[in-house]
Amino acid sequence: MTTIWSDRTREWMIGPLAVSCCILLAACQTNARAVPATTSSATSQAVPYSIDNESMQVPNAAKGDGITDDTAALQAWLDAGGVRLADGTYRITKGLILTGNNRSLQSLNATIMADGIDITALTITGDDAKISLHIDGLNRAAYGLKITGSGALIENGRYENFRSETQSARGIDASTSGGIVVRNNWVRNVVSVGDNIGGNGSGAARGIGLNSKEAARTTSFIVGNRVENVTGEEGDAIHILFFDGASRPFAGGQVTISDNDVRNVSRRFIKVQASYVDVQRNKLHADLGRDPTNPSAAIDVIQSEHVKVLDNSINPRVIGNGIAVNGSAMAPLRGIEVRGNVLQESVTLAGVGIYLKWTVAPVVRDNTVTGASAAVQLRSSPNADVEGNEHKQNTESAPESK
Repeated sequence: MTTIWSDRTREWMIGPLAVSCCILLAACQTNARAVPATTSSATSQAVPYSIDNESMQVPNAAKGDGITDDTAALQAWLDAGGVRLADGTYRITKGLILTGNNRSLQSLNATIMADGIDITALTITGDDAKISLHIDGLNRAAYGLKITGSGALIENGRYENFRSETQSARGIDASTSGGIVVRNNWVRNVVSVGDNIGGNGSGAARGIGLNSKEAARTTSFIVGNRVENVTGEEGDAIHILFFDGASRPFAGGQVTISDNDVRNVSRRFIKVQASYVDVQRNKLHADLGRDPTNPSAAIDVIQSEHVKVLDNSINPRVIGNGIAVNGSAMAPLRGIEVRGNVLQESVTLAGVGIYLKWTVAPVVRDNTVTGASAAVQLRSSPNADVEGNEHKQNTESAPESK
């Protein structure tokens, strides 16, 4: 038996380790949706993979040299039930598909290089998949993972360098109402250039996306991930969308987004278009040294009710309002809580720390805002509970426009 430590564990799991030990306790205190056992064990991040040498599999005819096109060999290996990919760099030029329920796939120290323009490196169609991979899109592939089945566990992976000039781009994209756990992954460098036409998909870059055309049938968790450099016309690090085509507010998502470390986006860090979502203990940073190209709120809640935004740390520099919650006159939002967040602007801006419009009886308590023109601003939001919020001025001046 050989014990193998993943390079990903050594390189970047330190951050999630520091915070994930409190996930279960804090979830029980603040979140009615308790984190399942698969996401609550902090020790699971530090435990090495223990596998037999014989279980590491080299697909027949695959070279793993980073030069040979291994697409056909890898697909045949997956179709035959392949599980653990032996060390190497496997170049593919077309997307792979993992079919069947209860499939597991691990690459450990192997890398799948997706060397095809606008391809999706791996599509997972079955239910209850367990995936831990390193996929490099080489700034040619548009998508890393696409999951369409229910109950997947996507953990301890690395997904990087996805780019498209003509369509959307994603690191991890899940289309399901049947629940998913996305934990302890590193997603970085996702770019969709766009065409300056809003709403058509081109230009929409997402680090992690979860969407469904119906209300959630069970809970989902996006926990302890590191997401970096999601840019383009609309670059959002984490996006939740549950929309049946008609309902306002948006349909119930039953999602917890917690303990993620997010750096550098061109529009939003977290975008919520689903009801019954908790956004808690995330650390959001902008430190590129230049203005984002198309900024919105750092945490943007759009026509979604029963949303809790709790204990997040936001240092967005110049990215607009810190936290924004917007309903509509026809569908004002209920069940909104914004508590215990710390917003630190590096300069004094005209934006607002926390902005709510068209809500009913929102709770906005114990937040700290440094910089911005105001800590809290509410419009068309009757019976609000606003107390204990602190506004600190920043002595720096706003930067000149670039």
